[in-house]
Amino acid sequence: MAFFDARKAPAVVKHGLLRRYCPAFAMKAGSQTSGLVTFLDGYAGAGCYDDETPGSPLVLANAARKVAHHRQVDAVFVEKNEPTFSRLEQVLAKRCRDQSYTALPGDVDEHLDQIILRCRNRALFAFFDPFGPALSRDRLTSLLRARASASLPTDVLLHVSVRSVWNFGSRLTKAKREGNPLSSQDKSLARHLDRFLGHGWWRTEFEDAAADPADKPDGEFRGERPAATALRVAHTYAEQIGNETGYRTISMPVRRRPRHAPIFILSLFTLHPDGAWLFADCIGQAGLDWEEAWQEAEAQKEGADGTLALFSAAGAWKFDRKAYERAHREMWVDRIARNIDNLLDEYQPLVLADHVTGVFDGVLGTGARSQHARDAVKRLYAADEVDHDGKGDYFYRDRMSRPTQRRPSALAG
Repeated sequence: MAFFDARKAPAVVKHGLLRRYCPAFAMKAGSQTSGLVTFLDGYAGAGCYDDETPGSPLVLANAARKVAHHRQVDAVFVEKNEPTFSRLEQVLAKRCRDQSYTALPGDVDEHLDQIILRCRNRALFAFFDPFGPALSRDRLTSLLRARASASLPTDVLLHVSVRSVWNFGSRLTKAKREGNPLSSQDKSLARHLDRFLGHGWWRTEFEDAAADPADKPDGEFRGERPAATALRVAHTYAEQIGNETGYRTISMPVRRRPRHAPIFILSLFTLHPDGAWLFADCIGQAGLDWEEAWQEAEAQKEGADGTLALFSAAGAWKFDRKAYERAHREMWVDRIARNIDNLLDEYQPLVLADHVTGVFDGVLGTGARSQHARDAVKRLYAADEVDHDGKGDYFYRDRMSRPTQRRPSALAG
């Protein structure tokens, strides 16, 4: 099945996140720019899949339509591949003719300066979703710094390919261990990664990684160690960008199936104090979309005898989202409560929005979200472990500490 025939589970995560996050971004960030907002899709693709399921351009267009009564959203779509761009133009002309958008052929690097100039008085949400390492590190950091310097609301959602980092890195490691010179192709791949990640630093991360070229980063058991190295590189890259530009950063690994190594991470760079918290909330809901998508794909697989893998009749399977949430809620709340309890030992006063990764450690993207963090705070309050009762629309912005006089912990044991 071709990629654009139907969405795969990782794509479902991306689109579920965009569908939820972008309208919220437009409403929050647009309030600072007289309602003017731009959505940029730098690697737009064809617009939709062959089965007419929306791709990222249509997801963004639908998000813009959702807030059209409150915000003036302009969308910009860039696509390098000529046949794909032609298809994109057709899709947009048919399905977005009542909206404000611009479709640009070519590499996003060619257009970025002009796009940023157009957005000089607008809030900007930029989605960069290449298949491999594409947008240069210098280009990204320049964009983020310029927008921050101008005090313009800006969020960037970046796809960082763990699979590409491992595939490229393993070739370099293998050549070094065997004492062989790099092939011309390997040198080209290395230059691509240097341009994307920053020169040199990532190479040392692979010195201790396995050099077996048969390992694959999306395998269920094979490639776990090198995939972990690539994942660390991807996370480190995002953290470095955030530290260099002053943006809050939160990253979510995305897998094809449970227990598979991540194939990419989605990294958000945001200036808004609520951005990382909102991302965690939206990626939690998108994680339920992913759970449904991979389970449905497994249910529809045909066995060697031509029968469906899990059921004898097509369409018999159905994901019960509410039941799944009920089954996992206690685990989510318990883990978040323990995370917050540990953070309180280190930070007082503690503001949850400043420690989103720590709050959702171990459950980010699984379905856990803001309501479960609220329940966790309430649980800690009932146990006399924190002085905040979890109430209020923006409880995650509030300062919370240990009570001045505490009972023995109800969480012990």
